[in-house]
Amino acid sequence: MVSLIATQGTLFDLETVLDYGQSILNVAQELTKSLIEQRTISTRTIQAQMNRYFLGIAASGAWQWKDAYEAMEVAQILYLRQKGYKLLLESPLTILLELEKLVALCPTHTRRSEESVQLQQFSTPLPLAYLVAKAGFIQATDLVLEPSAGTGLLAQMAKLHSASLMLNELAPDRSKILRRLFPGTPLFSVNAEQINDYLVGKTQPSVVLMNPPFSASPKINSRNPDATPRHINSALQRLADGGRLVTITANWFSPNNPTWRDTFIKMQEKATVVLSVGINGKVYSKHGTHIDTRLTVIDKTPATDATDIACINLAWQNLLEKSGNPVILTL
Repeated sequence: MVSLIATQGTLFDLETVLDYGQSILNVAQELTKSLIEQRTISTRTIQAQMNRYFLGIAASGAWQWKDAYEAMEVAQILYLRQKGYKLLLESPLTILLELEKLVALCPTHTRRSEESVQLQQFSTPLPLAYLVAKAGFIQATDLVLEPSAGTGLLAQMAKLHSASLMLNELAPDRSKILRRLFPGTPLFSVNAEQINDYLVGKTQPSVVLMNPPFSASPKINSRNPDATPRHINSALQRLADGGRLVTITANWFSPNNPTWRDTFIKMQEKATVVLSVGINGKVYSKHGTHIDTRLTVIDKTPATDATDIACINLAWQNLLEKSGNPVILTL
């Protein structure tokens, strides 16, 4: 739907008047004030700010609720920029609990756009984003690639560790948000299933953090479970030797699932799966779903025995079990 506004008798397409990325950032800055003050953010509050900065209401097509949820995620990023560095000084369990409290202040995603459904745009919940970054053992000297960057939640977690970034995001609106949030950061807009091909000649990242679509590919209407290994394999090829890849996938993409066992064995010819653990779907409840997911860590060093695939590390199991929200589900 094209929304028009009138200025001195002349009609203008809103897209020519508004800077989408800046408008989202403006809304997020207002919402961040509530997060800093530990105040619950109501849908009415979000609606008022969206109406203000998008020069109209959702019913007229000035904005969609998907845009509002993007602004809410950006507000969480802005909160991390103010409070996150100090928060990282706490114990992992304390950090997880604080992030869960922060997420609880935000409304639940209840409405999906056609694009978000088609491209399976489920952003990473903050507690899980923290675990992904922690699993990456990120250092200030690292170059971190996020192939499906979304609104930048994983990228911001990496940024808290002072790492450099390379970002990729196929969705145009989300790319506009990322340009505003991470100015000067290399940003690409390609299908991440072929990220290695597109980035030939570019500097190789030492860490990859990713939350790719689980079973959706651009221009393919039907479910495509091969999308997950395509995203991972291409990112692994781009990763520097000795680097680390941390990914969120659907829980079914497991080395213990006979359907995917051979995929993991082939992967271990050039890399080593050091952790694969299921995450309870309730971590995604604020994002409007309860899908069980999986956290997998892969080091780009050939496995000694490709058929020997590690699944769980006891230290990680203890952290996940104690966190109360992203709990251990299954090996």
